[in-house]
Amino acid sequence: MMAIKKCLSLLIATIFSLSAHSQSKNRSAKETVFAFKDAINAHDAKGLGSLLTNDYLIIETNGNKNRDDKALIWLAILKMFPDYHIEMNDFYKNGDTVAVFGSIKGSYKGNKENVWETSASWKIVVKDQKIKLWQEYFDTKRLNEILAVDIPNANNNPTPRITGIGGLFFKSKDPKTLREWYKQHLHLDAGPYGAKFDWRQGDDQSKYGCTSWSVFGEKTTYFAPSTKDFMINYRVNNLTQLAEQLQKEGVTLVDTIQDSDYGKFIHILDCEQNKVELWEPKVEDYNAKVGGVK
Repeated sequence: MMAIKKCLSLLIATIFSLSAHSQSKNRSAKETVFAFKDAINAHDAKGLGSLLTNDYLIIETNGNKNRDDKALIWLAILKMFPDYHIEMNDFYKNGDTVAVFGSIKGSYKGNKENVWETSASWKIVVKDQKIKLWQEYFDTKRLNEILAVDIPNANNNPTPRITGIGGLFFKSKDPKTLREWYKQHLHLDAGPYGAKFDWRQGDDQSKYGCTSWSVFGEKTTYFAPSTKDFMINYRVNNLTQLAEQLQKEGVTLVDTIQDSDYGKFIHILDCEQNKVELWEPKVEDYNAKVGGVK
C-alpha cells in the first residue's frame, strides 16, 4: 500500500512538473516580460534567475552593462530600495524585441522621505521564454540626488561629500598688516575680504570655481562656538540633503542653511569642535561671471 502511495505521489509531481514546463514552453514574450516584472516586484531572486538566459545582458540608464551572477544586480537594487516596484502599461512587440512603457518607484532604504518615482521605458529581447536583454530608460535626476549622499561607488569607496576647498579663514592680531605682508612678499593681492583663486573644475573644464583666502580680526565671532583661530570652507553638492544626513549621524549643526547670492551655506562642528563651513556654490552663476576669463 505504501509503495502504491509513493508511486502516485511521484506521478502527480511529474504531471505538475510537465505542466509547468509546458506552460513555460508556451509562454508568450509578453507573459515572459510580465513574469520577470512580477518577480522583481515580489523580490523573488530565484524567479528572476530562472527567467534570465545564460548570456543575458542588463543595460542601465547610465550605460553601465551588467552580466553578474543571475539576479545579483537585482538583489543589490532591492536591498537599497526594499519597496522597489515596476508598473508596465503599454507593450509593443517586433519579433524577439519588445518595447514597454510604464513607471518605477521606491524609497531609498525604506525612508519615505527619499522616494524615487519616475516614468520609465524598457527595450527587452526575449529568447526561448527568457530575458536575453533588459535595457532601461528613465530620468535619473531624483535618484542621483538620493544616492549622492552616501551610496558607495564602483570602487566601494563612499561617494565624496566634499568636492573641494572653498576657502581658508584664519584670525590675525593685525589683519591689514598681515595682508600687506603677503602682498609685498608673496604677491598675494588681498583686499579687505581677502584674495580669491580662480580655477577650472577637473570634471568639467568649461566650468569655473574659486577658493578664498581671508584674514579675520582676532576678536571675530564668526568662528564661534569654536575657539580655534581658523575655519575651513568646503565645497559640497546637495547641501540640503547632506545636512539632513549629517544630523541623522549625530553631527552638530551650528545653524540652519542660509541661501545667498553666492550659494547655500551651513556651519557644523567636527569631533574636535572645529567650526566647519559647508558651501554649495551657485556654479552656473559664477561660471557666467568669470567665463570670459582665459
